[in-house]
Amino acid sequence: MTGVLGDIVFDNRGKLKVNSFIVQNLVYQEDQRFWRKIGHIHGEDVSPFGIIWPGESISSSLAYGKKRYRIVTNPVKPFVMDEDPHADYGKCAKATTCVYINTTSKHDIITALRDYENGMKNESFPYIIKCCRGLSLDLLNRLASDLDFDYNLYIVSDRTYGNGTNGTWNGMVRELMAGTAHMAVAAFSITLPRLKVIDFTSPYFFSGFSVLYSEKQRASNMQAFLEPFDIPVWFAIIVSATIAAIAMGIFEWNSPFGLNPWGKKRKQNYTLASGMTMVYSVLFGHTVKTKSPKAWPSKVMQNFWAFSCIFIIASYTANLAAFIAGKHAGLFYSNIHDSRVST
Repeated sequence: MTGVLGDIVFDNRGKLKVNSFIVQNLVYQEDQRFWRKIGHIHGEDVSPFGIIWPGESISSSLAYGKKRYRIVTNPVKPFVMDEDPHADYGKCAKATTCVYINTTSKHDIITALRDYENGMKNESFPYIIKCCRGLSLDLLNRLASDLDFDYNLYIVSDRTYGNGTNGTWNGMVRELMAGTAHMAVAAFSITLPRLKVIDFTSPYFFSGFSVLYSEKQRASNMQAFLEPFDIPVWFAIIVSATIAAIAMGIFEWNSPFGLNPWGKKRKQNYTLASGMTMVYSVLFGHTVKTKSPKAWPSKVMQNFWAFSCIFIIASYTANLAAFIAGKHAGLFYSNIHDSRVST
């Protein structure tokens, strides 16, 4: 790598091998500041002069400078809340200063953050100063104090956390994956798709949501008796009853022992109406006078249908009781503007 003062060479460990630098010190004198040459570095030859530290001290306990990170956030109460600076002096009194940059370009965001850090404003890379506070920022400030680092906080442009579609992400996840931000601090839910692309800290907050609603008045409509079974079930029951009645009529007409034997006339004939009366009276649990079949296939069919009706009636009764008891236990909302929620 060739610099202004010559070649710059690093070894395989990232250590500088060939270097030549001029060391200067920014000093203040009579309300003026200027750079003063205090030494040079040529390879292994290091010859600095006296350094005047901020505060006009000739010694300092600072061995290394603080690291500065770019941190992205997304305001949501009460974790991160943003507001405009104070109207009188345009600064944040107690909250943490953050900036909003309306772009997704990594270069533009980094440039805008550098301009903000240096107190500059460039029309090509605009930013808006905001004041941020909240639970997450309290934790961030405590971490910065304990781990001794500085940061520039900015608000994600699209105000989203991050959703992935066909490998493309938006929101804070995009900022982290692109390297625009080093960290993200917000009410960031840990999901499996996000875990695959970024790393999360240990969860520090678990939320439980509650919804208050007004009780709905109990009211039953005219079709309430049909609710225990679905429409296909009712259709299957009606079809089965009709088929059973037709089958018994056919058995009686074709059996030599039936009420309708061919070539004979009797006072009582077993018709299709007789079969329909029998199957539906048994189904609805009514005791009415019906003609009983004489042929054994018809009797088997009649008893089989009566046996089936025991389960149908028992299931209907149980489902009806459960439906009436649980009709008003569950609530169904069409949207967040439902009157039961808004009230």
